[in-house]
Amino acid sequence: MNRNVTIVVVILVLVVIAGYLVWLRSRIQGPVSPQVEQQVEVTPPPPALETVQPEASPTATPGAKEATPATKQKTATPPATTR
Repeated sequence: MNRNVTIVVVILVLVVIAGYLVWLRSRIQGPVSPQVEQQVEVTPPPPALETVQPEASPTATPGAKEATPATKQKTATPPATTR
């Protein structure tokens, strides 16, 4: 046989064996039944018991430095012309 034909036959045999193993696994494992989830209801506490505390808002300090880029942007240079 030609070498190419031998390679194709070996690949086909491997595909058939892999398909058989997948089929066999599905036969042994059996169907999977869906799981039933339990739902838990969460009720918020009554509004009379809640206390609201004011949150601190972020403020800028007068002497703070503004953020600056760490590297400078490079400008594009025109390509060299060849003669």
